[in-house]
Amino acid sequence: MGDMRFFRNILAFLTAALLILLLFPAVALVSGAFGRREFIYAAARLVIGAVLAVLGVRAVLRGLDAVDRSRTPLIVSNHLSNLDGPLLVQVLPFNPRVMIKAEARRLPLVGWIMKLAGFVFVDRSSASRRQEALAEAVERITRTRCSFLVFPEGTRSRDGRMRGFKKGSFVIARRAGVPVLPVRIQGSDRLLPPGRKTCAAGTVEIECFPLQDPGAVAEEELGAFVQDLQRHIYGGQSA
Repeated sequence: MGDMRFFRNILAFLTAALLILLLFPAVALVSGAFGRREFIYAAARLVIGAVLAVLGVRAVLRGLDAVDRSRTPLIVSNHLSNLDGPLLVQVLPFNPRVMIKAEARRLPLVGWIMKLAGFVFVDRSSASRRQEALAEAVERITRTRCSFLVFPEGTRSRDGRMRGFKKGSFVIARRAGVPVLPVRIQGSDRLLPPGRKTCAAGTVEIECFPLQDPGAVAEEELGAFVQDLQRHIYGGQSA
């Protein structure tokens, strides 16, 4: 079993590297020169889908039918594994920009593509730079009406237990005038827990919940709004 998982992971890495190298010139031309960012997401879904297929990872999506897709959402999700971001980009039909740690900018080719796609890089070492990232996300949503994906715990759970949601992502939604789409992920930590280098095969469950409107509450009451949402949808804070 371990040998098969190792083989799948090596093959997945080679598949990703080959597809990225093959698609990069087209992405750079179409998206970089002509500003067609949707092409980035089409290429990303192709790469992610191929890699997940090689790894034997399957996502089951529920609840999307009950979501009003005519509105641009800010997507918030719990965060269990490095699989979470790629899975959500793969299955959700929103082409979301992502708030991601600043270190990701240094990834060869991928960091440049993330920047081209409109991702916002967050330097978590400085409060002022975190505020700058929030302001950049608000400006981008307001100007382009794009969706955003944020993990409000701030980082992956190390033990499967949920951390308290930070309210920054909800501040973004409130100031940009967009609703929040809560998404709950289950099972990704079993396949690729923090600290493990190889991913196991299996199924990840992703569930969408009805849109929430943080603009309906005063900003000073946003903390209570976030805690209530976390308690009802995610079962509250465990760590």
